[in-house]
Amino acid sequence: MLLKSCRCGKLIPQSVKMCEECEQRQQSRHMIYNNTRRDKRAAEFYVSKEWRAMRERIIEVYDNVDIYALYVENELLTCEPVHHIVELEDDWEQRLNPFNLIPLNHKTHNTITALYKQSKASMRATQKQLRSLIEYHFRETGGYKKVLCDSFLVAPPLLFGENSPREFQQKGTSERGVRM
Repeated sequence: MLLKSCRCGKLIPQSVKMCEECEQRQQSRHMIYNNTRRDKRAAEFYVSKEWRAMRERIIEVYDNVDIYALYVENELLTCEPVHHIVELEDDWEQRLNPFNLIPLNHKTHNTITALYKQSKASMRATQKQLRSLIEYHFRETGGYKKVLCDSFLVAPPLLFGENSPREFQQKGTSERGVRM
């Protein structure tokens, strides 16, 4: 049986995400956050069937690898959260857009969150960097169309808004803006 380390350092089977104690702590922490800090619509979204399915699909597309850690920090880390590059409160319509989702490790997610909180300029620069990492990763693995079609994912229609990833999506589309 293959083993891996849990966050707390205990050895656990490869097929298990975390030990029972860490799982209990995490569920409690998320319930408190959802009930006290997150808006109701976002809290409902994060427990929805559509989000859970999309989250799992994104993790599969990236082979359970934290892309930021891999390409920026030269570390091979497994991912846990899937991060919205443009956050839900900034553009609700991008919540299930695969070009707006990137798998991260908790450590990396904390780094990204800190960069977002520094300033608007830092947030935009970080978002641009995350999109370029996605673009690089897809190029390296055979292109958007191949990767997304192999994973039964199709990007939603191009959405317009100041902070939408439409420019990023259009790089690989035809002149008509065909979805990939």
